[in-house]
Amino acid sequence: MIARLTVDSLVHGGDGLARHLGRVIFLRGAAPGDVVEAEISGEGRFEHARMLRVIEAGQARVAAPCPIVERCGGCPLQHVSYAAQLAAKRELTADALERIGGFARGSYQLAEIVPSPRQFNYRRRARLHRAGPGKWGFAQAGSAEVSEVAACLLFEPLLEELAGVVRAAGDLPVQDVGLLAGDGKGALDLRPQGPVTKGLRQRAERLLEHKRIRGITLGSEVLGDPVIADAKLPNGARLRTRPDTFAQANRAAVPLLQSETVAALGDARRVLELFCGSGTLTLPLLGEREVTAVESAGPALALLRRSADEAGLPVKLMAGDAAEIARGFDGPIDAALLDPPRTGAAEAVKALAGLKPPRIVYVSCDAPTLARDGKLLAAAGYTLIKAVPMDLFPQTAHFEISSLQRFWRRRPQKWRR
Repeated sequence: MIARLTVDSLVHGGDGLARHLGRVIFLRGAAPGDVVEAEISGEGRFEHARMLRVIEAGQARVAAPCPIVERCGGCPLQHVSYAAQLAAKRELTADALERIGGFARGSYQLAEIVPSPRQFNYRRRARLHRAGPGKWGFAQAGSAEVSEVAACLLFEPLLEELAGVVRAAGDLPVQDVGLLAGDGKGALDLRPQGPVTKGLRQRAERLLEHKRIRGITLGSEVLGDPVIADAKLPNGARLRTRPDTFAQANRAAVPLLQSETVAALGDARRVLELFCGSGTLTLPLLGEREVTAVESAGPALALLRRSADEAGLPVKLMAGDAAEIARGFDGPIDAALLDPPRTGAAEAVKALAGLKPPRIVYVSCDAPTLARDGKLLAAAGYTLIKAVPMDLFPQTAHFEISSLQRFWRRRPQKWRR
């Protein structure tokens, strides 16, 4: 049936939410305040419906600048004003913490969301997927099919140039290509569909001759120098990344995330950090604090060691599973810091709760798993003090949250605004 719907809000994933005769309807491409016409089944308590047209645009709707936004799955919020994106992400933080974690609004400090310094052209890294012979792009919305992308409005200029080099290389026999931009040069990660052949290696060597490419990772092989070193932090350390390791995509917003983390740790001197990666949050702490950093990815840990040693900053590194190391950790700590993947860190959180550090700073890229893990900490005696949503991914449904949990023998009064 065809129904006229009014869009109330945005939900996790970026769809608009509307209601029809008591049922919840999710609509991709809708903006808060829109009045739309949609094709619905009328079955079940909720459904994902197909929006046919916008009858009346809401105040939050803007013209999306990307010509392929409707079929590319990368930017589901381009049609929503940036102010409305920020408001929605802050509301989604509160909703997840309350609905999943049981943290009532007003029982903790929900900070204003921190906006990105850039709304477009902010990505320094990306991974292109095969869209056909010599064609590269991203997965379509709600599908595993890949749409060819000729240019991306989220890419930094150098990242777009690296993508152009890959497109011009023709049909590379790889399943996807990772791109990482530095200052002036970048690096590629070629993921082969099978063993590295002589022909593929020769193609990679030709790519390495380009003036903008300083190194390539090819399976377990390394060509040139794929390590990108950022500018020095105040303590002299330089964050290093490779195209085959994790790095925050929005480099302009990283200092904001680092500053919030440092503030949340307060005066804690001895810090146990889990999921440290190559040191995005670790490096700013060195010199002022005693840090034990844990990571399962060997290449990332090696980059962190190199960065710390270059700056003459002490840090204890431990390779292995975060939960296992936390369970066996016997050193005194004043605080724990963790920045897990989108799936969260339930087992690691349980292990940390057993150590009972006075404060736990949990940085999350997924509000529902943060809420789930926060509930585990609450059951262990911790109190959520503050949550700071941070928009590191404008035009997308993703965002970061920095949260502070404290452990007291006697619980304090609830946070009052």
